Amino acid sequence: MKQRFNALDIRATVRNLNERLIGLRLQNIYDVNQKTFLLKFAKPDDKELVLIESGIRVHSTQFSREKQTTPSMFCAKLRKYLRTRRLTNVRQLGVDRVVDFEFAGGEKSLGYHIIAEFYSSGNIIFTDDKYQIIALLRVVKASETAKLTIGDTYNVQSALPDFPQLDVDKLRQVLRDAGPKDTLKKVLNVALEYGPAMTEHIILEAGLNPNMKVASEFDNSDGSPMLDALLAAFKQGDDMVASTKENIPKGYIVLLDDTKKVSKEGEEDAEEMEIYDEFHPYLYKQHASRKYKEFPTFDAAVDEFYSAIEAQKIELKARNQEEAALRKLEAVRLEQENRVQGLVAQQLTSTRKAQLIEYNLQMVDAAITIIRNAIASQMDWQDLSELVAEEKKKNNPIAQMIDGLKLETNQITLLLAEPEEEDDDDYDSDDSDEEEDEKEEKEPQCVKVDVEIGLTAFANARKYYEQKKTTASKHEKTIAASSKALKSAERKIKKDLKETRITTSINKIRKPFWFEKFLWFISTEGHLVIAGRDMQQNELLVKRYLRKDDVYVHADLHGAASVIVKNKPDCAGQPIPPSTLYQAGIMSVCQSKAWDAKIVTSAYWVYPDQVSKSAPTGEYLTTGSFMIRGKKNFLPPVQLVYGFGYLFKLDESSIGNHVSEKRTEEQQEAFEKEAKAEALAEDKARESRENENEAEEKDALSDEEDGGTSSQNGSATSSVKQGDGGSPRKDEDEDEDEEEDESSDSSDDEEAFPDTQLAAPAPLPTAEEKDEKWNKYDLADYGADNDADELPSFAQQGNTPSQRKKFVTAKERRQMKKGEKGEAPPAQSQKQAAPAKKEKQPPPAPVRGRKGKAKKMKEKYADQDEEERRIRMELLGSNKGPQPKGKKAKKEAKRKAEKEAREAEQAIKKAQEEREEKEVEAMSRPNNKKDKEDETETIRQMLKEENITMLEAEEAANLTNLDSLTATPLPEDIIHFAIPVCAPYNVVQKYKYRVKLTPGSLKRGKALKQAQSVFINAQDATAREKELIKGVPEQEAINTMMSKVKVSAPNLEASKRKKGKK
Repeated sequence: MKQRFNALDIRATVRNLNERLIGLRLQNIYDVNQKTFLLKFAKPDDKELVLIESGIRVHSTQFSREKQTTPSMFCAKLRKYLRTRRLTNVRQLGVDRVVDFEFAGGEKSLGYHIIAEFYSSGNIIFTDDKYQIIALLRVVKASETAKLTIGDTYNVQSALPDFPQLDVDKLRQVLRDAGPKDTLKKVLNVALEYGPAMTEHIILEAGLNPNMKVASEFDNSDGSPMLDALLAAFKQGDDMVASTKENIPKGYIVLLDDTKKVSKEGEEDAEEMEIYDEFHPYLYKQHASRKYKEFPTFDAAVDEFYSAIEAQKIELKARNQEEAALRKLEAVRLEQENRVQGLVAQQLTSTRKAQLIEYNLQMVDAAITIIRNAIASQMDWQDLSELVAEEKKKNNPIAQMIDGLKLETNQITLLLAEPEEEDDDDYDSDDSDEEEDEKEEKEPQCVKVDVEIGLTAFANARKYYEQKKTTASKHEKTIAASSKALKSAERKIKKDLKETRITTSINKIRKPFWFEKFLWFISTEGHLVIAGRDMQQNELLVKRYLRKDDVYVHADLHGAASVIVKNKPDCAGQPIPPSTLYQAGIMSVCQSKAWDAKIVTSAYWVYPDQVSKSAPTGEYLTTGSFMIRGKKNFLPPVQLVYGFGYLFKLDESSIGNHVSEKRTEEQQEAFEKEAKAEALAEDKARESRENENEAEEKDALSDEEDGGTSSQNGSATSSVKQGDGGSPRKDEDEDEDEEEDESSDSSDDEEAFPDTQLAAPAPLPTAEEKDEKWNKYDLADYGADNDADELPSFAQQGNTPSQRKKFVTAKERRQMKKGEKGEAPPAQSQKQAAPAKKEKQPPPAPVRGRKGKAKKMKEKYADQDEEERRIRMELLGSNKGPQPKGKKAKKEAKRKAEKEAREAEQAIKKAQEEREEKEVEAMSRPNNKKDKEDETETIRQMLKEENITMLEAEEAANLTNLDSLTATPLPEDIIHFAIPVCAPYNVVQKYKYRVKLTPGSLKRGKALKQAQSVFINAQDATAREKELIKGVPEQEAINTMMSKVKVSAPNLEASKRKKGKK
């Protein structure tokens, strides 16, 4: 497994760090361990973390790590000089494994440098702008004669400027110096600076075997194809290295071929665990056939590689601690079990001894009497022991029963056996012969029983029964105590393991939103409301974030926060809803002294142009104070009720499920009405299409039946009335109705605009009108030459009395301005009364078969546009207008007409070609509206099957970061992290996780613990939501919580009882 950076890795990561870090300020430096440091760079709305491990690696990271509480001396020195300094450059010293971080200087110095070495054991050196060492991580020998210490000058000129270009002579010399057993890969890797991975890649690109013996298998003579191929491959490698200067290289992590299966607790199926092996800035040829992961940058690949290794180490450490804790718990359990089993065995032993004494009552009394009499006669104890031994030799049964004398404790030890069972008289002796033989073979088992010589046999038996009772009582107490001890030990071990998991975990850092540094919440209408935590933040809010469409909310109370209500981007110029203003007022009052004093009062709101920092003459405005000019719009008295809850960050695919949450009631009603209207319109359009299809089918059938009469009727004039045509058909009636509607519309227009009587030249009908009403080439309308003479000219129109504008006197103009309702001037009244309503003429009866003929013509000339139709009509000679007089004029007009005819033919031909090209293009890629709608609907249905709501184009365009936060996550949602929120209770009332806060005495930490216990013990809480809530840093949640509160929740008492039982 690859463990440290090489020169190529340094070059790739330096290119990426330059792209991301230049211009950022160093916010702080932390110790991760003795050799690893975490540099935190920041600028407004952007933060970057860089990890430097001496001798191993340097890269940016997206994962948080446990930091030491007290910085080391070296870290403290770096903080003293470099904190808040701007990073101006990151470079690699030549091709060495050394990185130079250059920082802007201050008053006493032009700049500072952090030089990180990644060869051998590594080192981190802090110097000034002249590379004079100020501090270093460890003192090492710079050479055999000198040490590198504080005050020395670091030599940056010793590094090679770039990778040396390899020529034929140098390559041949390197190969000649190889030993008899050296391989090609080993020789080139030692002699050159490319590193083992790049060297092997170059050898494979040359088509050679990396493990071939150089001395015996490689031909390094002049003109050798092996030598030429290897030299060409090295040139390609140089080009790869040179490309790093211009482009940010991608990253690749190569996996081990053998994968391990790991099964998690509660999961039957084992998952394959990927094991990382190497990381590289290029995908080398030897790795192309192996499993690998590709990343957009090399920096991201390195971060993933080392973070995964650290996570595996942490997981292994936690697993070892868990196993040790479980072993400890098992030892406690075994100890308790052994103690209980010992008490049980002791009870059985005492009972059996008592029973044996009872079985051998006479013999026990005899032995006790003999020994007691001997002692009473003052016999020596030694003589008594010898007497017992002699009696045993004489087979005295009482002496044989005595096993030993314990006269010092006034006891003797007896060997007692259970009496043999007597056979019944009715027992069949033949059937029990075998059992009797077995009994004879078995010798009676004797038990050693200690008896006191001062007591009788019965008294000794009673003593053993009392011991049994005492042991039984002790047994019960031990069982109760052991269960408590086990539970206590298990609880303590679980707590230790939980703390171990928390402290040793490595989590990805989330970038906070810009408004999280303030007090904030999202109103029920989706507006962002922010307030300052102190005077400085109040000043910053008004100066930087108060815009034209926003609103400033404040209260005339000591400590009241300056609150800004940000208007939505898509609601610019629209007023902010009253409910949002009221919620902002609650925030301003509750953040003041009114919370502690429990005073109910009102807040007010003003426009941004009413907020000023300029004080009246003789007055002074402190930091965070502002002068309000103009009217204050006071809000209703607020209630001192606040709330605490959690918002969840949604994945982009889940935002569509929550778009309707931030709509106002009016927007929701409008949205529902629009949806209903669209559904009704779609139904009506479908019905009209069906009716049209039925009508066209009937027309086609009637045309086929009455083909001859339809042609005759086609020549009839349009003035034929309904009665002349016989009984009209249903379609004809519909046409009549349509024409009546059109005539009524035109008459209505005349009534609405009586003075407007412009008579323009009759325009050519559009294609749609021709399709619907008449034949496209109805030549009867264009046959006469004097058609244009019948139309009035524009000059005539301008001179008509109805078009001339009447002179308005000054008095009449004043009356018009004042809006007085007097009598109109006589001329004006005459003008208004002049256009009488025309008599509505009955619509002409539709000619039989004309509609079918129009349909056929429509199909025939469907591809003809207006321009082509106009040109063709000019060629046919219709609408000629006034003709020229005289031979010369006629000759000139004829020549001009022929020229126009040629140009018209060319234009028609060009228009046809363009139309054909458009048709081919349209056929190759369907781009009409209907196809797009069908495709969109198909995608919508596919996403709906996966429980994903597709956003409309307008909704997607108006999405903001606030739309990705939800308080009510759904089971199918993908959520990334949780954010604590403290807001008025009418805001958090719809949150899934919420508690009520009222003025009280609880501090932030205790209030947070109570709220967390309510959330974790909620019945509808999912495992993912609990995990994210627990993953919120405690300090972040404490900073969000209000102080001096009382926590109220429906299941608060139940969670307390549940916590007490644990």
